Amino acid sequence: MAKTTFYTHVANPLPFACRLALKAWRSGARLLVWLDDETALGYFDGLLWSFESTSFVPHSIWLPERAPQPDVSEGVLLAAGDGLPTLTADTVVLNLADAYWCTAPKPPQRVLELVSADLDELAAARARFRAYRQAGFEIEHHNMQASPSSIHN
Repeated sequence: MAKTTFYTHVANPLPFACRLALKAWRSGARLLVWLDDETALGYFDGLLWSFESTSFVPHSIWLPERAPQPDVSEGVLLAAGDGLPTLTADTVVLNLADAYWCTAPKPPQRVLELVSADLDELAAARARFRAYRQAGFEIEHHNMQASPSSIHN
């Protein structure tokens, strides 16, 4: 069964996302980080180079207009856009956009959603939560406000 994990009330979503990406890469997972647009993609790319002085997350960038399907065969792939790609079943998606991965051509088996404490973001996340649940995804929720510790390597 497909599963979506929501991390809500994340104080600093992008550094938190970097730590999640590092953890996924170290575990050998195939990770696609989906961002809103190329500006957000460029910014996140820079963060992965510099978010920790002793760590680096090897990654590549997929631009949908240049290649029809992403190659997530190794490590972490950053991408952005409106059209969601078809992914292999073992690809984990870290969704940093307002995309509904339950409506992708072939929905992934694992989606991670990060949500800050911003009221607009929480409202959008609730809508995505309902959509995932209606699509039959198992839902997992971690309130990071109640547990201020971050993802550890």
